[in-house]
Amino acid sequence: MQYWLETDSGEQFPLQGTCTIGRLPENTLAINDGEVSRRHAIIHAQGDGGYYIVDLGSRNGTILNGQRMRMPAQLKDNDRIQVSTTNLVFRASEPPGGDGEEAMMTIAAAHQTAKSGMCWMLVADICQFTKISQPMPEDELAQMVGKWVLACKQTIEKSQGHINKYLGDGYLAYWPMDITKPEVIAATINALRAQQATITNMQFRIVLHYGQVRMDSSLQQGEDNLIGPQVNFIFRMEKVCGALKQFCLLSEAAATELQPYFEMTAQGSHALGGFQGEHAMYSC
Repeated sequence: MQYWLETDSGEQFPLQGTCTIGRLPENTLAINDGEVSRRHAIIHAQGDGGYYIVDLGSRNGTILNGQRMRMPAQLKDNDRIQVSTTNLVFRASEPPGGDGEEAMMTIAAAHQTAKSGMCWMLVADICQFTKISQPMPEDELAQMVGKWVLACKQTIEKSQGHINKYLGDGYLAYWPMDITKPEVIAATINALRAQQATITNMQFRIVLHYGQVRMDSSLQQGEDNLIGPQVNFIFRMEKVCGALKQFCLLSEAAATELQPYFEMTAQGSHALGGFQGEHAMYSC
């Protein structure tokens, strides 16, 4: 697939990896407009293909198909994006003459070249998002979610991590296989905990796992795709975390690596859909 942004005048901006939009000149798409925030939005290349648009808590918001965004949204061909007075159309198309066979060959080759190793993965989401969003004005909600996303993104990238996927009111982050030092991950958890302490009207939770994955970077330029059952494992953990009402839930593998840095509390063993037996969980 080929992806690009198109202006009303027909000018095209090819998308290769994540695109940042804002007033600062270092943005991929810089818009010299006082109504545009310095870091306004990003168009994020998901690791498994496709793009999401994410407002970063901008003052005047990002309009998608006539509605102000309140959370990250997946983009489809011909979706209309408005940033202040700048209008963009997201386009997605097969290359000329493409019938999908080439894409399937690319995916097959990606699976063959993917590297395997241990990887830190983190899933975060907003607690009871539906409940807190109902009484809140749309503009206020959009800014709150966007500022949270931006703060999390900056915290994770500061420790050389990456957000792999945006998931509505949450995200999946990971650290490349060569970044396995537990102290880096411990510092990130502490930074997210400090971030939580500054938010008065919203709570979020995180789950952390350390497991074997395959990682491919050829499906989307600049973005990795995480492959393997351990990716599913952490999403099953997220459901347990919600039921236990914990801020931070760790798998046994993650807890073992991080034991020197935190006081751990056992949260019992739990069955996870698609995985045999029960799996010990810990909070910190």
